[in-house]
Amino acid sequence: MTTPADLDQTIAKYASVAFDDSTPLLEAGLESLSLLRLAVELANDDDAEIDATRLVDLRTVGDLKQWLHELSAVGAETGGGAR
Repeated sequence: MTTPADLDQTIAKYASVAFDDSTPLLEAGLESLSLLRLAVELANDDDAEIDATRLVDLRTVGDLKQWLHELSAVGAETGGGAR
């Protein structure tokens, strides 16, 4: 399971500025390609299906964290290994 600190650290690799949960994704420099890369990096299952249509609903870093947490939890439940 990915911890909140792990999420912040991983997101920071892709963000171009400091952020908090209320920061809009575009203000943080997080565009769709960055979001997909984050999802792939945090998916705990090499065969995990990433629902890219959910990206359009993400507005803030907090939204992104929730989605990534759900994604990593699903991978952990299905027995996926960390990448």
